[in-house]
Amino acid sequence: MSFQRLRSHLKSINVEDHIIAGRKGNKENIKSKIIVPILQTIGWNLLREMDFDHQGLDIVLFKDGNPTLIVEVKSWTDILEEDINQYLEYSFRLNCPWIFLSTGQQMALYCTLLNQQDLSEAKPVIKFALEELTGSNGNKILNELDRMMGKKHFFKKNSALYAYVAERLADQSIEEAQIEFVKSASQHVRDDRTRQLTVETFLAQLRHHSRQVSGALVYLHSKMVNTLKHNNRLHLRYRNKGVGLEYETVDTPEGETLSLFDIYPESARITFGQDGWKKLNITAATFDEMTNVPRKAQSFTWAREVGGLLDRAIREINIFG
Repeated sequence: MSFQRLRSHLKSINVEDHIIAGRKGNKENIKSKIIVPILQTIGWNLLREMDFDHQGLDIVLFKDGNPTLIVEVKSWTDILEEDINQYLEYSFRLNCPWIFLSTGQQMALYCTLLNQQDLSEAKPVIKFALEELTGSNGNKILNELDRMMGKKHFFKKNSALYAYVAERLADQSIEEAQIEFVKSASQHVRDDRTRQLTVETFLAQLRHHSRQVSGALVYLHSKMVNTLKHNNRLHLRYRNKGVGLEYETVDTPEGETLSLFDIYPESARITFGQDGWKKLNITAATFDEMTNVPRKAQSFTWAREVGGLLDRAIREINIFG
């Protein structure tokens, strides 16, 4: 897609009809109608280089088989920089120092090589608004975005992005910063493996989120607890990063544990264990809803929809299983 065709596409978007669509800033609409076209325009291939929901993330761009850029999408009315330090965890987890955030209205690229301790103090490498992309300076912004984030130029030694990072590292070389980042990421992984989440730490990790988000996740946690009453093969497991709902099968002599649903309080995310649900007799309609539900915690209305979907799936196990 050319710059001109992208700008024409973005100008044709009616926010109320095409993005919000009667809901609060639908993330999937933002992702598919705004973010993916932008990424494609600057050279990233949809089929070969974009992985959706990789380790619970919205989009991860891959280059030569390695995670290269983390793309996280927020709701239309969210504040772009709110809870920004949670993205450090994603960066360390994937050993990937590049994070592109977007609410659809606002977009910014961050580099954790520059701020490995506190992203809230970080200045974005590039930041722009959708309104600017569709305005008179749109081509200029797209040219700059292509120079910084385009696949053809991305962080090559002679690129504008490489020069930008090198200049801001001051007394440290990029190679030294990369070594330090890898060490920090390795330590983060080791620390995670030794931590065991409890109900107390689950609640404590929710405190840095908004009241709306933390309330939504507490509600879903209580839903998970209540499901245990309806099927004695279900149980909860507290892991180092989240709490999961699991199902014990009895179809084989050794049995099998299927992961069905997880809450990750630190990143305020949920996942449905699609591999586990595929092995259980739930309807195609319910399974399709699981694949499309937003993973990032939102409002209490979102939590009730997710909780209702979980209840329905459990009922289908009890009826058809």
